[in-house]
Amino acid sequence: MIRQIIVASLLTFFVFAPASSQLILIGRNQEIEIGKEVAAQLEKEYGVWDNPEQTRRLERIGKSLVAVCERKDMPYTFKILDERKELNAMTAPGGFIYITRALLEALDNDDEVAFVLGHEIGHVTGDHIRKQLSQAIVGSILLDILTARSGQLVRIGSDVMFSLYQSGYSRQHERDADMRGVRYMKAAGYNPVAAITALKKLGTERYKGFIRWFGTHPDVPSRIKRIAEVLRVDPETLQPLPQSANLGKLPERSATLFYLADNAVFRLPAKSSQPQKVWQLSNQRVEKFQVSDDGKTVWLLIRREGSDLVQLAIWRDGSKKTEFVASFYTEKVSNFSRSPNGKWLAVLACEGGKTFVKIFDERGKEVSKPDRTPLGEVSVIQWTADNKLLMVTERFHEKNIAIWSPTETIRFVSTRDSTAPTQVAVSDQRKLFVLVGATLKGGQIDQETILWQTIASPIKAFAVEARFLALVREKGLQVGTLDSQEWQGSVIDDREGDFSDLTFSKDGQWLAYVYRLKPSDPPQLWLARVPTKEIWQVALNATQPTFINVSR
Repeated sequence: MIRQIIVASLLTFFVFAPASSQLILIGRNQEIEIGKEVAAQLEKEYGVWDNPEQTRRLERIGKSLVAVCERKDMPYTFKILDERKELNAMTAPGGFIYITRALLEALDNDDEVAFVLGHEIGHVTGDHIRKQLSQAIVGSILLDILTARSGQLVRIGSDVMFSLYQSGYSRQHERDADMRGVRYMKAAGYNPVAAITALKKLGTERYKGFIRWFGTHPDVPSRIKRIAEVLRVDPETLQPLPQSANLGKLPERSATLFYLADNAVFRLPAKSSQPQKVWQLSNQRVEKFQVSDDGKTVWLLIRREGSDLVQLAIWRDGSKKTEFVASFYTEKVSNFSRSPNGKWLAVLACEGGKTFVKIFDERGKEVSKPDRTPLGEVSVIQWTADNKLLMVTERFHEKNIAIWSPTETIRFVSTRDSTAPTQVAVSDQRKLFVLVGATLKGGQIDQETILWQTIASPIKAFAVEARFLALVREKGLQVGTLDSQEWQGSVIDDREGDFSDLTFSKDGQWLAYVYRLKPSDPPQLWLARVPTKEIWQVALNATQPTFINVSR
C-alpha cells in the first residue's frame, strides 16, 4: 500500500515535470521486461479476441507503420483486447500495442486504424514511456530499488504504467504522438486525413461515456485543428486548403466586420482577431440584419420558429432591451438593406407566391410609396450611393429597373433584356452592374434605357467597391480592378464549391465571403486581404458579413 502511494506521488511529479528534465535512465532490455509484465496483466484483465482475420489485419497495418518509424529495435506486437464496450488503445513499454475490440469496430477503415496504431507507436518512438519511467527513478526510493534488484524495477515500472493509463500522457507527448502517427501514415501509404475523421467520429455523442481513449488523450478539438494545419486541409470539409490560406493570426484591418452565426450577431473589431457576440435572443431566428455606420445600432428581421410573422427589431449598444417596432407576414425574406445615409431600410420579401417591397425609416416606421403605379414582380433591390432604391422588376412582360426616392415618384428604366438579373450592384460613380444568367454587365443608370457592356462571363456571383471587383468563377474566387471596361484580376481562393455573401470593405482592401464545398455543408466565413491575396478563416456557421468603417 505504501509503495503504491509513493509511486502515485512520484507519477504526479514526473508527468508535470518539464520535458528538458526528462532524462532516459531505462535501457532497452529493461523497457522490454517492464512491457512484458504490463502486457501480461492487460491480457489477463481483458483477454485477447480470438479472431484470426482481424488479428492479421491489425498486424499488417501495424508492421507497415513500424517499417517507416524511427525506432525498429523493439519487438512490436499488435493484439486486440476482447473488450466490447470500452473504446481504447494503449502501448506497453517495448512496443506491445493493444486496441480494444470496441474501438477497432468503431473505426471505418484501415486508414483510421493506422492513425490509432501510428499514434501508439509514436509514444514508443518518441521515448515518452521511457522518459516518464525514468523520471520516477529519479526519486530516491526508486533509486534504492534500482540498485537492489532489477525484478523490483519491473514491478515498479508496471505499477507506474497502469497509473499512467489512468492519468494520461502530457499534452506535449500527445501532440508529438499525433504528429508522428500522421507522418507514419503518409510514409506507409495511408490517407492521413483519416486521423481527423477518426477523432471526429469518436468524439460524437454516440460514443460518449465509452471512449476511454479520449479520457487519456485530452483536448480533441485542438488536436484536430493542429493535424488539419499540418496537412493543410479544412477540418470541416477535409478538402485541401488553397495556397493563399494563412493559418496564422488574423492581422489588424481597416474596418470592423459584423456577421451572423448561430442566430447571434457577432462583431470582429478591426484591431482584434477575437469575435465578440453583441446580440442574441432565444427561440428567435434572425433572417437578416443591418448595422449603423458607428456600429452602435443593429436592425434585425426576426422570426419565431414555425411562424410566418417577421418582426423588425432595433438593438442599441449599451441597452439590455431589444425594441420591436414593426411586423409583417412573409414566407421568405430575400433582401434587407440600408441606405448609405442610414435613413432608410428596404425589405424584399415573398408571401403567397408574390414578392413585395417595404421601406422603413431608421426608427422602424413604415414609409408609404405614394406612386400608385404597380411595381410588378420585384426580384432584386439595391441602394445607390445617392440614396435611391433600385428595384429590378417585371411589368407587362418587360424587364425594368424601378427607381424610388422619398422625394420623387417612381421612375422606370428599361433593361432591354429578356432575362431578369439575379444580382445588382452600384458603384460610387453611379455605374450599375448586373448579373444576367452567367454574364456580368455594366452600364449607367441615369439614362432612360441602359446601354450594357459585357465585363466578364461566365461567372456565378460578384461584388464591387469603387474600382475593385470580385468574381466567382468555375475555378474559384478572383479579385481585381476594373479600369474603364477592362477587368484585370487573379485567383484568391482556388477551391471548388460555393462562394456567396461577397462584400468589400469601403477601401477595397478586404473582402469577406462565405464558402461551402457543398450546399449541405456548414457555411464558413473567410476574410481576404486584397493586396496580398492572403485569406483567413474567421468563423463557422457564419453568414451575412458586413463591414463598417469604425476601427474599434
